[in-house]
Amino acid sequence: MRFCRRLFGLLALLMVVAATQAQAEKFVVGYQPYDTISYQAIINSELGLWKKYVPQGTEIEFQGALQGTVVANNMLADKAHIGYMSVMPATILCSKPEQAVVKMVATAGMSEGTRCSLVLVRKDAPQFKSNEELARWLDGKVIAAPKGSASDQYLLKFFEKYKVKPAEYLNQSIEVIGTNFRIGKLDAASLWEPTLSRIATDVGEGVARIAADGRACDNPDLGIVVMRKDFMEKYPDVAKGYLRSELEAQRYLLDPKNWSSVIDMVAKHATGVPKKVLWYSIYGQVPSDSKEPVREWKSFYFNEREKQNIAEVAPFLQKDKRIKDLPPAGTVDDAMARQVFKEAGYTPVSDKITLGVINGAPASACPFKD
Repeated sequence: MRFCRRLFGLLALLMVVAATQAQAEKFVVGYQPYDTISYQAIINSELGLWKKYVPQGTEIEFQGALQGTVVANNMLADKAHIGYMSVMPATILCSKPEQAVVKMVATAGMSEGTRCSLVLVRKDAPQFKSNEELARWLDGKVIAAPKGSASDQYLLKFFEKYKVKPAEYLNQSIEVIGTNFRIGKLDAASLWEPTLSRIATDVGEGVARIAADGRACDNPDLGIVVMRKDFMEKYPDVAKGYLRSELEAQRYLLDPKNWSSVIDMVAKHATGVPKKVLWYSIYGQVPSDSKEPVREWKSFYFNEREKQNIAEVAPFLQKDKRIKDLPPAGTVDDAMARQVFKEAGYTPVSDKITLGVINGAPASACPFKD
C-alpha cells in the first residue's frame, strides 16, 4: 500500500513537471526592426496581441535582425519558428527542405516596388529622363546592395532588363550603404525602408536620390510570414493563434487613426531613425512624384498577385544560381491564414486585396517634425 502511494505521488509530480514545461514553452519570432514589412510584428510585440490568441502559458520572444537572411538562417538552425522577410530570402529559405521544411503562410504586405525595389543614386547624379538613360549612366559605376535581399533581386532584374554593366556590384549592409553615400564612395544602390527614406531627399539626409522604383522592371515588393512546418504540426494552436494576432496587427497598422501610435512603437525598435522618417517609410508617397496613389496593400493571405510574384521569383533565382532547386510543391500554404480570417468574421475589401491599402501621403502630412 505504501509503495502504491509513493508511486502515485511520483506520477503526480511528473505530471506537474510536464505541465510546467509545456506552459513554459518558448517560441521565437524573427523580425526586422529596420524594415517596414516587420512593423506589424512590432505592433504585435508592443501591444501584446499574441497573448490574446495563443494557449495560456505560451511565451513568444521577438528577436530582431538587420536582414531577412539572418532570420532565415536562424529558422534553418531551429533557432526561430516564425519569420518575417521579403520574397527573395523566403524563397531561398524554402528551397532547402533537406535542412528544414518551411512554409510561406501569410503575406506581410505588397507594393508595386516602393519599399525595397528602388534605385538610389548619389545626390549629384544628373536628372534622368528615362530608365534607359539611368541604365546607361549606371554602366561603369560602383553599385551596392545587401546580397540575398529583395533589393539585390531588384537590381539583378534591372541589370538584366537594361543590360547594365557596373564597374563593381558590391555586397554591403544597409548601414554601410548609408555611410558610403555620405562619404561619396557609392554611385548607386538599392536598399529598403526606412533606411531608404532616411538617406534620400524627401524627408531624410539628402545624400542620395530615388531614380527608379520596381515598375522600371516589373519587380513588386512582397513581404512574407514563414513558419517551420514541424512547429506548425507540433503546436498548431500556437501557430494559428499567432496568425490571428498578425491579422489584428495588420488591421491596426492600416487604420489612419493609429498611424502616430504605430510610429511611436516602431521608434522603440528602429532606434536612431527619426520618427518623421519612420512615418514616411510606410505612410509616405514614394517616389514623391509618383502618379500611383497606393503605397502598399495588405491582404494577409495570398491572392493571385502575391502567388504570381512568388511563382516568378523562384525560377529567376534558380537561373541566377541563387538556389539549386525550386521550393517543393505546397510551400505556399495559407490554409491556416484563410481559416483565421474566416473565423474572425471579416470580409475582403475586394477579390484582389483582402484588408486594405495605404495611400501614400506627401511629406507635409507627416505629424512628426523630428
